[in-house]
Formats: sequence, C-alpha cells, structure tokens
Amino acid sequence: MPTNRTNQRRNSSLQDWSVSSTPFAGTAAITTARQDEMDSLLRERLDLHAQLFEAAQIQRKLSGQRTLHCGIMQFANEVFAARYLSGDFTILSRAGTSVFTTLGDIAGKGFAAGMWFTNLAGLLQSYGRPGVSPAVTASEINRHLCYLRPMAPFVTAFLAQIDCLMGEVVYCNAGHFPPIVLRSNGQTELLEMGGPLLGAVEGAKFEPGHLFLDPGDKLVAYSDGVLECPNAAGEEFGSIRLVQAVQRTEGLSAQNSLLTLLASVQDFANGHPPCDDISLTVIQRDSHSYDV
Repeated sequence: MPTNRTNQRRNSSLQDWSVSSTPFAGTAAITTARQDEMDSLLRERLDLHAQLFEAAQIQRKLSGQRTLHCGIMQFANEVFAARYLSGDFTILSRAGTSVFTTLGDIAGKGFAAGMWFTNLAGLLQSYGRPGVSPAVTASEINRHLCYLRPMAPFVTAFLAQIDCLMGEVVYCNAGHFPPIVLRSNGQTELLEMGGPLLGAVEGAKFEPGHLFLDPGDKLVAYSDGVLECPNAAGEEFGSIRLVQAVQRTEGLSAQNSLLTLLASVQDFANGHPPCDDISLTVIQRDSHSYDV
C-alpha cells in the first residue's frame, strides 16, 4: 500500500508536469503570433508588388507608342528596367507628319528615379511641341530642374524632332551618350551637338544639331545600361561592340534592328543580370526594300 510519502511524491510529480507543460502552451501562442505576422508581411509584399506593377504600366503608357511608321520614317523604342521602375525613359509623340522623341536617363535607380519620370513626361509634353527646337525644349526643362534643386535629379537626354516627309532630324544632346547614325553605305556618325546634362548648370546654353536621313539610314540612341552591361567575366559591352552590333542591323527594319541590338547585348551578358536599366531607340528612313 502506498505510504503518505509516496502519495506526496506523486502529487509533486503531477505539479511538476503541470508547470513544465505551461511553456509548451506559450510556445504555441508565440508560433501563432509569428505566423500571423509573416502572413501580414506577405500580404503587404504582394500589395507592394501589385502597386509597383501598376506604376510600371503607367510609366509605359506615358511613354507613348513603342513602334510607329509615319511617312517615310520608322520608329521603335523600348525600356528594360533593372528593377521594378526604370530611371531610363523614352517618349514618342506625333503631331501630323512631325514626330518628337526623347531618350533619357534619370540619375539613380528604382523608386525615386521612377517617380521623377512622371514629372519629366509632363515637361516633355508641355515643351516638346511640334515646331519647337529640341534645344529650346532642353533649355526649358533645364530651367525647371535647376529651380527644383537640390531635390531634382540630374538627367541626360537626347531630344529629336523629325520631319517624316523629308527625313530631316533636328536634335539636341543634353549630356547623353552620343547616338549612332548608320548610313546606308555602312559609315557611322556620332551626334554630339547640344549642351550639358539637364539640371546641372543654371542658364546653360543648348545648341541644335541638324542632319538628313537618306533612304536606308538609321539613328540609334541608347542608355549607359547598354554600354555597361557586364558578362560573367566582368567585361562591359562597351561602345565598340555597340557600333559593330549597329552595323550588323543593315537592311533590317527599325523594330527588327532594335530586337537584334537587344539580342547582341543579351548574348554578351550570357545570363548575367544587368546592373542598370537598358533603353534603345531606333529611328530609320524607309529604303526600297527592308526586312519587315
């Protein structure tokens, strides 16, 4: 028969078990709270992704058409964001037989650069009117950005007004990498006339450049993301490879030229992710025959 001492031991053991079981209940509560917190963070992340996707679509709509055939001229442009929102931008707008186009790069990456794009798109729509010299447009945008310093970013841009009946191009290069002109005879030119990057020098002077595109000639504008695109060995695509890639687009339409240039950059990278946004614009005059 159990003694009183034995009963006391049993009661003590039951009390010990009861006390030791309390942490398990607390752990379960903590686990549930952590799971609720993780679920909440996941919902917030999904909501953020949805908002970023919507913002990227707005960016795309504000940029205008991606391809256009007006008169004797073909246009193709594209922007590939390294992150959710792009600091690179292209604008393409048409008024009758005149087309105004801009390819630019807002200093920085991600959200901040993407937010400033909306401001610049509005400025370009206000000042980039048909018949207005791109140099005047650049001057007005520079004045606006300088007024907003130090909040406003620096911006490089290539602005061009194209007469789609004559093939005349009036342009202004505001601190941007010089676009490449590929003539139908295989010769290349660089377009450097213009002025400093926008938002850097208050009262800066901008000069217009002029050229005519003959049948089969094309103009290729690009961002620094193209030149600086790295491969696995750390080499950059660079300007020499870009000129060679442009020369290989001879005989192709504007859209196919853009796709070929992009393929050249991707082949060079060989799966290595880009470190910056990539943007391309191709402006081309019709020839008697080209690959469509």
